[in-house]
Formats: sequence, C-alpha cells, structure tokens
Amino acid sequence: MFKFKLGRKQPEENETRRRLQKELFGFNKICDRGFPSRPSAIAYDSQLKLIAIGTHTGEIRIYGQPNFQLSYNLNTSSIRKIIFLNGLARLLILTNDGYLHLLEINNLNTIHIDHICTSNEDIGIILKNTQTICLLRNNLYLLIGLHNGNIYLFNIENFSLNTNPIIPTETIEKIIVENCSGRIIHPGSVQSIVQHPINDDKILIGYKNTLIVHWDLPSNSHDRTYIYKQEVESVCWYNQGRNFATCHSNGSYALWDAKQQLNIVETEKIPYGPYPCTPMAKIDVKIMRNGDPLIIFSGGLPRSSYSNKHTVSCLCENEHNNERTRHVTFDFTTGVIDFFTIDKLSNDGSRDDSQSLVILLNEEIVMIDLITDSWPSYPLPYLNSIHASPVICTTFACNVNQEFYKKLLNYASIQFEDYSDRKWPITGGEINKIEYDSQEKHLLLTGHEDGSVQFWDVTNVSMPLICKLKTNDYFQIEQPTNDDIDEETWPPFRKTGIYDPYCDDPRLAIQKLALCTNTNTLIVAGTAGQVLTFQFTAEPTDVNLLTITVNLLDGCESYVWKGHEEMKTKSTFVASGFMATSFIQLYPPAAVSALALSSDIQCYAVGTAHGFTLINYRQNRILTAKCTLDPNTLGNTSKPPSSFGESTLIRGRSLKKSLRESFRRFRKGRTIKKSTIIQTTQRIDENNPLSLTNIHLEDIIRVPVERQVEFREFKQNDDQVISMVRCLYFAKTFLNSLHDQTRSLWAGTNNGHVYVYSIIGFESQSINRTTITTDQTSTCSLAKEIRLKHKAPILSIIVLDNLNQSIGQGSNIPSVDSAYSTSDNPNSITMNSDIVTAHKVLICSEEQFKIFTLPHLKPFCKYKLTATEGTRVRKININQFTLKTNNPDESHSENFLICLDNMGQISIYSLPTFRRQILFNCVKPTDITALSSLQFTPYGHAFYLQSSSELTEVTFSLQNISSYSMMISYDKLQRKTILRSIDDQSSIQLVSSKRNESNDYIDKLTHEKHHETLSKDSISSLTTSKNTDNKNEIDEPESITTVKLNQNETNSGFSTNSDSAIDLNSMNITNNHPSNDEVLKSIEHDPPSFQSTPLKVTIEPSITVSQNGQHPSVSPVLSKLNKKGAAPPPPPPKPAKLISVKVRQAPTINEVHCYNGTNNNSSSSSSSPPTTQQTSAIHT
Repeated sequence: MFKFKLGRKQPEENETRRRLQKELFGFNKICDRGFPSRPSAIAYDSQLKLIAIGTHTGEIRIYGQPNFQLSYNLNTSSIRKIIFLNGLARLLILTNDGYLHLLEINNLNTIHIDHICTSNEDIGIILKNTQTICLLRNNLYLLIGLHNGNIYLFNIENFSLNTNPIIPTETIEKIIVENCSGRIIHPGSVQSIVQHPINDDKILIGYKNTLIVHWDLPSNSHDRTYIYKQEVESVCWYNQGRNFATCHSNGSYALWDAKQQLNIVETEKIPYGPYPCTPMAKIDVKIMRNGDPLIIFSGGLPRSSYSNKHTVSCLCENEHNNERTRHVTFDFTTGVIDFFTIDKLSNDGSRDDSQSLVILLNEEIVMIDLITDSWPSYPLPYLNSIHASPVICTTFACNVNQEFYKKLLNYASIQFEDYSDRKWPITGGEINKIEYDSQEKHLLLTGHEDGSVQFWDVTNVSMPLICKLKTNDYFQIEQPTNDDIDEETWPPFRKTGIYDPYCDDPRLAIQKLALCTNTNTLIVAGTAGQVLTFQFTAEPTDVNLLTITVNLLDGCESYVWKGHEEMKTKSTFVASGFMATSFIQLYPPAAVSALALSSDIQCYAVGTAHGFTLINYRQNRILTAKCTLDPNTLGNTSKPPSSFGESTLIRGRSLKKSLRESFRRFRKGRTIKKSTIIQTTQRIDENNPLSLTNIHLEDIIRVPVERQVEFREFKQNDDQVISMVRCLYFAKTFLNSLHDQTRSLWAGTNNGHVYVYSIIGFESQSINRTTITTDQTSTCSLAKEIRLKHKAPILSIIVLDNLNQSIGQGSNIPSVDSAYSTSDNPNSITMNSDIVTAHKVLICSEEQFKIFTLPHLKPFCKYKLTATEGTRVRKININQFTLKTNNPDESHSENFLICLDNMGQISIYSLPTFRRQILFNCVKPTDITALSSLQFTPYGHAFYLQSSSELTEVTFSLQNISSYSMMISYDKLQRKTILRSIDDQSSIQLVSSKRNESNDYIDKLTHEKHHETLSKDSISSLTTSKNTDNKNEIDEPESITTVKLNQNETNSGFSTNSDSAIDLNSMNITNNHPSNDEVLKSIEHDPPSFQSTPLKVTIEPSITVSQNGQHPSVSPVLSKLNKKGAAPPPPPPKPAKLISVKVRQAPTINEVHCYNGTNNNSSSSSSSPPTTQQTSAIHT
C-alpha cells in the first residue's frame, strides 16, 4: 500500500511527457517535387503569370515563380480540361465523370483555396460528352461543345448550365442544306471553339466533318461558312482576327481570309507531304516581332516512316527573305498533351511577339525560348523529370560545404551552355520569406539506371538540377548500331527534352552513393561491382583509369560466378568538374549492396552478396577483404543469376542430414497453433526472397500476434541472400578498452552476423578545416564478431555516445557535412581526465533493436518490434528534436530513434529505453517504391518517391520547418460574385422535407465539443478526431464549405471569406437555431457524396467551418490563443443559423501544400486535445 501511494506521481510525469510529445512531434507534408504523375491538361493565366497542371488522378498543381507552388486534390476521376479565369485567381476544371469544378485562390493568413462543383445528373450527362470548351473573355460564360455537335452555354455567375443547347445541331444542319448542299449531311463533333481576338461577339467553330462556321453570338446566327476537303482537327485566329488557320486529319493546314465571302483558301500546305501523313492535332499561328507569321503545330509527320514519333513543329517563313526562314521539328520521346505560347503584345496589338513555347508531354514539360534565334530550351527551376532515367538510389547531403557548392555551380555552368540564358518566364505569385538562412544548402543525389548521378538543390520548394555526372564515359559499352546515319535531314528533327528511359547496358545502374563535401569526394558503386572515386578538377584532363580487382572469394575458390561480366574501362577526356581518380572492380561482379565513406581516413568500405572490402582510395590500396560465404555450403555448380545480380548457392547435404531436418520440421509443425496459420493462394518465390512477389506478400503472410523471434531457420534456397552485406559503418570508439579509442569498421549481413574490424596506424592531419589522417603503416584486422540469435538481417549499425548521438558515418545514415563533424563535436567526446563514459552500439535488424555496451558488448536494452507489433523494420535513423522557446532554460533537446516499418508507419522511440513516443502513417504499405526509396534527413524530414516521377518531402518535427508565406495579387473588383439561384436544383437540396432525418443527422454530427475561444478577426477551422483503431480503413475526405456573414448586411451577404466571391445566397436557411455549444461541436460523420450537409455558422465576422479530411489540423489562430491562455474569453456568440448546401466531396484546405510554417505548426499547441492532431497518432 505504501508503494502504491509513492507511485501516485507517475501519471503527472506521463502527462508532462505527453505535452512534450505534442510540442516536439507532428507529421506534415511539406511539398511534392518533380513532375506530376500522369498529367492530362495544362492552363496558363497570362495576367497572373501562373500555370496549372491537372492529372488523371484528380490532382491540381499550380506553379508561379520558383518556390511558388500550390497543390489541390479533387479526389475524383481524371481531369480533362483546365481553364484559368484570367486575372481572377480562379480555375475551371472539367473531369471525366461529368462535373465542372471551380477553384478559387484567396489570400487569407496563408493561401486558401475554395471549391464548388456541379452536382446535377442531367448536367453530368452533358459534360461527359464534352469534346471542347471555350471561355469567353468576360469570364462569365463558358461554351461547351459536344460530340453530337451541340453547343451549350454554362453561366459561371450562378454556376449553372442551360440544358437547352445555344447552338443546336439542327440549326447547323439547316445551314448545311442552304450553303453546302451535297457536300456533307451532318457537321459531326465540335472540334474547336475560339473567340475573336477583338470582337467579343464573334466565335469560330470547327466541326469534324470539314465544316467551319463563323458565328455571331448576339443574333445567334452564322455569318459565314467554310468547307474544306479534309476533316477539321483544330482552328485558331491570328493577325487581329483578319485571318484564321485550320489543321486537318491528313497532316495539312490551311490559312483563310476571314473577310472573304467565298470559300477560298489563301494557303494550303502539307508540310511533310506528299505521302500520307498523320493527323495534325493542333495549330497555332502567331505574328512575330518582325512581322513574320510563326506556325506551330503538332503531328503531321509521314505515316510510313515517323508515325511513332511525337513532335511539335515551328515554321517561320518569309516570302521575300529566305534567310529569315526557320523550320525546326522538336522531337520528343513521349506523347504531346498540349502546348501554348507566352506572348508579349505590342502597343497597337498588331504583333503577338511570342516569347516562349510551353509543351506539356506525358513524362516531362519543355519550354522553348522563341526570342533567341536558335530556339533553345529553358533550364527548368521546377517540374524536372527526375525519372528521365529510372531512379535506383538516393542520397541526401545536408548543409553542404559552401566551397563545394560553388565548385558544383561552376561545373554545372558548362553543362547548361546549350540552354537559354533568359529569365524564367513564369513569374506569378508573391513569396514572403521569414527567418530563412540562405547560407545553408541541401543536396539530393539520385543514381539512375543509365549510370548517371544527378545533383538536385532541395533547399527550397523548387528542385532545380544543379549538374549531372555520367559514369558511362569511363567504360567500354557496346553501343547499338545507329540506323539513322543515312537518314535524310527532312523533316528537320531536333532531339528535345531529357526523358530517356532506355539504357545501353544494365550494368551501368548506380546502386549506392556516398558524398563528403568537405573533401570533395564522391563514391559511386554500380550493379557490376564497379566502384568509382570522383574528385574535382579545374583543368581539362585525359583520364585513363587503372583497374584494381578485389577478389571476395578468398577461401571459397569452388564457387563459380555465372552472372554478367566485369566492366572494362577506357580513356576519356574530362573538361572540368568531377573526375574519376580511382576504379575498383569487385569479383564476383555482383551488385553493390552497402557502401560507407570515411573521408577523414580516406577510406571507404563496400559490400556485396559475397563479402566486403576496405579500400584506401587515396593510395588505391586494399586494406582488407572478407568473404561472407560459407565454404561448407557451396556446391560445385550454381544456378543462373537472379535479377539482382547475385548468384544462387546450393547446399551439398547428405541424405542423413536432410532426413533429420525433415523430421524436425515435421515435429515442429505439429506444435503450431492453427490460429496463427494463414492460407494464401499466391505462390511464394522461394528462389528469390527479395522478389516483388514476396515483398508484396509479406503483408499477407504476416501474423500480427506476439511470437518468438530468437531463432530463424533458413530454408535450403535462402542461402543466396544470407551472405549479403546489408550495412557498413565507420566509428572511432572504445573497441578494446575504456581508455583508448580505436577506429573501427562494422559490417552486418543478412544472417544476423556482425563483423567488427579495428583500423590502426593512421596519423591525423588538418586539411581545409577537416581532420585528415595519413596512411603510414595502417592495418585492419578482425576484432570482434556478433551473431544475433534470431538471425534476422542487419539493417543498420550505429555507435552512440553518452548523449545518444551517432559518432560515425555509415550506409543509409545521413550526416551533416559543413556544420560540424561528429568526431569534432565536443558533445561526442566522452572521455576526459576525470570521467570516462563508455559508448554504446545500436544494432537494428528487421525484427528488433538491440543496444550493447562498449567495449564488452554486454546487452543493455532490447525491443522486439516484430514480436510486439507484427511489423518489420525498413529504415532507421537517429534524429535530434529540439523545443525552442524564448526562455533558454525551458528549451529541451533529445535524440530519438526513427523507424520506418513495412506497413508504411513512422514510429519514434526514446533512447536508450526504446519507449515509443508516437506513431504516424506515412505511406501506403502496398507502395513498394515509396518504402524502398525513403531517405531520412538529419533535421527530422524524409524524402520518398511518391511515384516514379515525384519526390515527396514530409516532416515529423514541428520545429524544423522553413517558414515563408505566399500570396497572389489579383483584381478583386473584376471578380464577380457567384450567385446560386434557389430554383437551381443542381446545386441546392431542400432539407425541410427531411426535417426528422436532418435532426438525427445533426445530433450525429455534433458529437464532440471543442473548448476553444474564437477571435472576431480570424477564421478558425474546427476539426475532428479520427479513430485510429482500424488502420486498414482509408479515411475519405469530406466536403468543405467556408462561410462568412457580414453583420452590416442581411442574409444575402454570404461569402467564403474576405477575398472570396463564391456567394451562398441561395442556400436554404432553416428555422432551427442550434445553441451556442452546438456551434463549437466538431463533426464526426462522413456524409455520402452530394448529400445535403448541414453546417453550423455563428454570426461572427468570419468563421471557417470544415470537416476533417485526411490531414486535419488545429487552426494556427486557435493554437496561439490557447497557448497564451491569458486573454479573457469573448462574449458568447449570437444564435447560429442552420444552412444546407449541396456540395461535392473535396479534401480539406490542408491539402494545399503551401510550405508554410504557420500552417504546419498549427498542431503544436500544447493546450489542444490529442484528438486534434494533424494525423492519427498513437502515444505510448
């Protein structure tokens, strides 16, 4: 009883720890970098200088100047068309499922996006058959052309569609009978609608069946009709509307005089004829500064020779001066989606003066400089195709050395000589940076399948390419025969774009990278066991590498390698920049599985499936080599190599041993409980445990109950991977005694075996503020061995000091280069004249974490992840989390272990006790690409490949977020208020007929109460908690409605916010007035799509009411008010009114990734309840 009373203070300590957890940890998505996956449409705002890209997955990406980026997800089907309302910061989106969406960008505390859409089934049927759309210049009406030839009018002011066509097909058929009798019968689908550039009352309509109609909108009648002999694909105006151009299905284009009464073509031409050509999909004609017409079209190539090519041609002809004639056919590797030009109109409007040509492709975006005579491409500050060659590995370099960064930029300037040097033309948006240190630079290195290494600057939201290093220049590669040597120069093709998924030799693929920016050293390891060392050179040099072969089969001479051959070098010329200084060829030439660099001793360690070696790259000397194969299990033959480049090993077992083990397995199988056996119908590939099939099945066969993992019995065919080296680590630690620190190399294998080597004989020397040791009589010898009982693969090894900081460098462990070195950090020096504190070593396997004390290797602490959670470890890292306050005495800093498991969850554990602090759902467990590519950073962030072309950055720290705000300047006076009519049943659903159901529904919605204080000058977002018990369920986002009520006006003054103009005037206002407490209740219900959703609105100047989506968060304003705690509560709000709005499901505003610290730090309020965190989290 006495002990029980003494332990009553424990809950207080737990409560303090929980408050600290909420202030230190928080999962937020920073931004998406790279090229959007599966793009489908593009739009440009010529006044705001913004571009928007829609995808087949319903995502919208809006880009302006570098580092200005907005994201929004409609959570709907594929996007077909996107149109900007010029100068209004509004975006019209047409989707394949028959809905028209309107996104409105508003300036609040941060960038805010409102969303409405159509919801009538009759409208959906019409919109599903849409072929083309045309927005009139008044931004009030949208013309919609259908496949059946009808043209409808959509009113943007009340966001409604007139179900009666404004230009029906019957009217066009009458025109055909009167003017084109005998030529055509039906006009066909509406291919293109364009408005006259000067006269807003005139439009030009191109029909599929060779018909072009000049239409007058006020009189709703035609002015002229034109007939061409081929099917029409697209039409456009040019020369101030005096002329227009058409392109056709036979690869031809025609130029017309708009004033001619007769059906006469001025110019008719098949550019790449006379043989049959592919259809010319789109045409655009611009008048250049010198008065010459520039004709831009896609397609139209000879069908027999180039039907598989994807091109956009630019033709500028001058009848009087042939020297001014230019013709270029830009050749791309992927299909063309759309293109447009960025113009700078002359003062009189007679010249378009096109500045740039933007071309959206399936896998990249290309921008052509039309001012420069050679028409070069722009270097992209964002939207780079990181998957130009498939990404194999990634490495993050944090806070790189400034001198290294300058050298890298100088080297990159040579690579970008063929690009345009003009300023990037997309300059929209405003960025206000807050407390940003421009001195820190972060790099992300990607290794690709074609043997190239690319350096990306990830300091900000934009991810420009710094430089590209090619390793294939150093090797002899069988180049494919070029069949295009005798190819004619017509059409004048020019290879454009960087996307090239083809590889000449699969052995060139980069498997591992290691970089030290303090010593300008880069280590590149490939698939065929090749390891290259690169360093900077300032002078042009002829390089002829000397091959040093390392035999990893010492003691296993009976092994026979039947995989690919070794790489053979060749002499090459290097102008400047990175130059290869050393080449190591491992034998057998298997894929490199682990790489670690220790630049202070000028050594690196590299491992494969057969062993590992330690190399001094300065002297090209082999310090040691270790074979991890078991010579007793090797047979005289081997199977063909697997897809990973390793060979298959076969046991030579006796019949007696095989029978004995068979009986043991039989007896052991009878004791297994039936409840832990899971039947699976999919076959497991035992010959290749690392295959995609087995990785996909590990979630199916996993038994999420506590089990014993101390012993793992490998099957016969598992020997092909148990010898693989998974991690390597350098550390200077107490290896032999507490009085002497020894440099050591740690190597972990797939069978739970750890080799510890001592490295002695180095003398320290300071070079460029970096401690470098000279190799005099260095030796490397085996000092210790550790064999884990459960024999799980060793994923990582980290040596910790008394502050639980990593004191070494290893594979998959990010490090900070220029800030300070861990070996020079005074916190990591744990030995002085009075006190000696021993180091600890953390050994992480797939199933557990375990800490041993050094130098005696006594077990200190252990956590069995697989036995308790049923998951497996994929990646780990040690991060320092710091809580910064104005009072230095109240600041807190602590090191934690971060773990990514095979279920896509990121868990954070305290050190050295392994107590889990929090758990986040990061990626989907079925996303193998994201799980395998995730890369931790030293400052609490992580990068992973969301798709093959997109790189996503997330953070799980509330302190390490770069803060800046973004704004858009637009004309508020020109933005018309969207008034929805009460009679419009497509957007409103009455609730009076379902009063009883609504009352029950309201009680269900207002379940949980939030005790926050609302400010009159702020907009507060009320979010709800999610139930994290069922992790397999996917939380679908709910609908959003943002409402503002002006006290000086009546009910007609509803608006989304102070800048928004979406009017909710027509909403049905019921007479049910909820109480004040009900107003502040959160919503915990998922209404079905297009259901009437009751919303609570208090009579305050501006209040945002939203329902929780995938990433709910507490409002920043509420967090600040709750944190202060001293402000008196405001007077109670007036009685609220219940309104009903019929809206389509949409994600929360938090899906707009503004990279804003205010938004991301919103969940850090200590006073907010745990249920209002931004993502579902589990505290232990």
